[in-house]
Amino acid sequence: MADIKATMVFARADGKNATISVSDADPAVTPAEINAAMDQILTRNVFAPDNIALVKKVSGKLISTTTQDFEMTV
Repeated sequence: MADIKATMVFARADGKNATISVSDADPAVTPAEINAAMDQILTRNVFAPDNIALVKKVSGKLISTTTQDFEMTV
């Protein structure tokens, strides 16, 4: 079973970074779509971690994690 997470990193006004992650992301999401989403987040100014504004995009990525469960014997 694979889990896909979209991770977007922004620079804050205080020079630190803030990360927004979206679980169960579409594995077909494109770099253009991630960029557009990040642009919208910045334009609408809806997130301000610790009341500090996000000021620019740093990075965006899809992270795929594969998990394999094992049956335990007693």
